[in-house]
Amino acid sequence: MNRKFVNIRNIDLLGIVRNWLRNWWIILIVAGMGIMISHAYISNSYVPEYTSSGIYVVTPKQSTGYVYTNKKFAEGVVTVLQNLMNSDIMKNKLKKELHISNLDATMDISLIEETNLMKVSVTSKDPVISFKAIGAIMENYADLSEYLTSDAVFDALETPVVATHADNVLMPRNKSLLIGFLCGLMTMLVFAAINIMRRTIKTEAAVEEQLNTTLLGTIYYEQKNRTMKSKIVQSIKALLITSPVITTKFIEAFNNIRIKIEYEHDRRPEKNTILVSSVCENEGKSTVALNIALSLQKEGKKVIVIDADMRNPAMYKMLDIPPKNMVDVTKLLQGKCGLDEAIYHDRTGINLIMSSKGHTGTYEYMKSGAMQDLIHKCSQMADYVIVDTPPMSLVADAEAIIDLVDFSLLVVRQDVSHINEIRNCVNLMNDSNSNFLGCVLNAYRVFKINDRNSVYNILEEREVEVYDE
Repeated sequence: MNRKFVNIRNIDLLGIVRNWLRNWWIILIVAGMGIMISHAYISNSYVPEYTSSGIYVVTPKQSTGYVYTNKKFAEGVVTVLQNLMNSDIMKNKLKKELHISNLDATMDISLIEETNLMKVSVTSKDPVISFKAIGAIMENYADLSEYLTSDAVFDALETPVVATHADNVLMPRNKSLLIGFLCGLMTMLVFAAINIMRRTIKTEAAVEEQLNTTLLGTIYYEQKNRTMKSKIVQSIKALLITSPVITTKFIEAFNNIRIKIEYEHDRRPEKNTILVSSVCENEGKSTVALNIALSLQKEGKKVIVIDADMRNPAMYKMLDIPPKNMVDVTKLLQGKCGLDEAIYHDRTGINLIMSSKGHTGTYEYMKSGAMQDLIHKCSQMADYVIVDTPPMSLVADAEAIIDLVDFSLLVVRQDVSHINEIRNCVNLMNDSNSNFLGCVLNAYRVFKINDRNSVYNILEEREVEVYDE
């Protein structure tokens, strides 16, 4: 296959398996249809075949008693008789003898190896015709002796009988099950091909190879509610690194991203504003943005988070903040309140400026001088400012403010956004005045190999919960 369309390093085996599990019902339906159709076809097209056989001793009338002589004589007789079986003379005699207009039968005459025994077999769809045809052949050989030899004598060693069972036993069940299995297998291969050919980012290697950018970090799939009780009561509203039930690997992933951000900040201390966006909805950008802020706060940094996704705000939901306790950011941008009133001081230690409800026409707010002033003031008040924006493929809000921030990063959820769309967003960020840090691969699931045992490890199911609806 063309490397342009299939990148071996972008093949996700787990994604293929998950695709099979999601479409198991289609696979079963196709396999079931294969079983039913093949069973019906085999049953309707089945034609039984019955074979009758007789064995005869071939000797000359005046036998010498020598075995070798009898064998050579039998070979000659059988050879001539084999040729005669295919002649119109024999076929016409048999049809006349059997009172049939069409001789739909297979006749075979052979010599049993190293003997003077001749085996005559006739196969047809009528067991009686097969039986009678052998008798007709042997009864008419005398009339045809002028074509053979007048010295041949045929003594029956094993007389033919009417076959009671067909040679080709009908087994539609086994055959149809096999065909159904093959249909199901072909369907699985089709789904696998669809998964492989889908132009999305499926592996860590593909981020740098196909997007030609930096992989800033990888966030593994994290199970939100592991117990039945938590699934019922929905005790965990968001996956945050401050939660006591979050895995260490999840926390370390954000710590690694935070270290890289701090490194860039230390190189240029005056730059401290970071824009976080994604290509599409439901890629987990808000969760990534909030967890980066929490990781920085745990290191003693003063952090302000601006939820600039005013169309679909998520921060207050993730932190379980009552809307009545908030001042909507649009009031601040409209000049109806001051910055001190708009900042919400959360119990986690971070400060937030948020919307309490969805708004339309937010692009005007984004490109306004008030937004520029807000980002500038926040950068002077805090060590780091995290700006969460709407998805870039849906609206131009992120593009409107990307030149106002110092750094930017793109959240890419595994196997969601098309590669071309991701590349467009990467190019926009690279072409802006901000320093593009790279992509964060989110909700990453993969079969991992244990280096110590060299066997497949248990799949670590870790997911960043998505609030970007």
